[in-house]
Amino acid sequence: MQNLHGQLMVLNQAVSLGEAQLASDKAVTKDVAGFAKVVTAALAQIKAAQLHKVVLADVMDVVAAQAIDGVRSLQSLRHNHPDCTVFSVGNGRGQSFIGASPERLLSINEGQLTTDALAGSSSRGQTPSLDRSLGEALLHSDKERYEHQLVVEFIVQQLRSLGLTPHYTAAPRLLKLLHIQHLHTPISAVLAAGVVSPLDILAKLHPTPAVAGVPRQAACAVIRQHETFERGLYAAPLGWIDTQGNSEFIVGIRSALINGCKARLYAGAGIVAGSEPTQELAEIELKLQTLLNALV
Repeated sequence: MQNLHGQLMVLNQAVSLGEAQLASDKAVTKDVAGFAKVVTAALAQIKAAQLHKVVLADVMDVVAAQAIDGVRSLQSLRHNHPDCTVFSVGNGRGQSFIGASPERLLSINEGQLTTDALAGSSSRGQTPSLDRSLGEALLHSDKERYEHQLVVEFIVQQLRSLGLTPHYTAAPRLLKLLHIQHLHTPISAVLAAGVVSPLDILAKLHPTPAVAGVPRQAACAVIRQHETFERGLYAAPLGWIDTQGNSEFIVGIRSALINGCKARLYAGAGIVAGSEPTQELAEIELKLQTLLNALV
């Protein structure tokens, strides 16, 4: 697992960014053109049959007039995202990695395993009617369903390779969050006592195609090639294990690294054949804006 996680880490490099002042107390820096260019390059690699899917992350750098309050920012995330797992991880050097993740990587409770396939996205509608229309369009989108199915198939194959029998529905459901909705397929299995450890399962699942791509090794190589920043804890498994083998792990997405008055916000988008750079950029910006609004 450490090796695969290492493949998702890239060296810090200077990024050519444009700067904008979005609020009186926050200066925001974001490379809009750079992300669209990276998506175009990845689509060429997909067309050349080098891979089927890659998840490309992007960042937004924020400088506030005063230190960002991590506790109040967490409260804001918890209030606005009740259906997500709100988390905070400190590194002992005054930095905090916070976020509101909608994605459960692994839950084990008394031998019952549950994980989530979460991929394929659309914005929420401003009216109930428009929201229903957007949800129906997402459920019937060939491109979004294909992206989602890649994640389902990967998780099912990995669990079966451990001798488990996954159970899941044939069609995804909608997971509706504050500003975005996703295709969602819960996957479950029963664990025999002492046969497979939570860490064994994590090593098989992480990184899933929801944060890396398909095939996994090829996607990690494309990520290293194109992303010009270090992911750090972004998209990493975050959670706990107890002495009875119970565990809870989420995927560290929709997240931000806070360091005093500075913050780096992270979000990603899945790229498959048929993806449009402008639409993927809009998805990224929607996710980043949600995080930006939570910073206090």
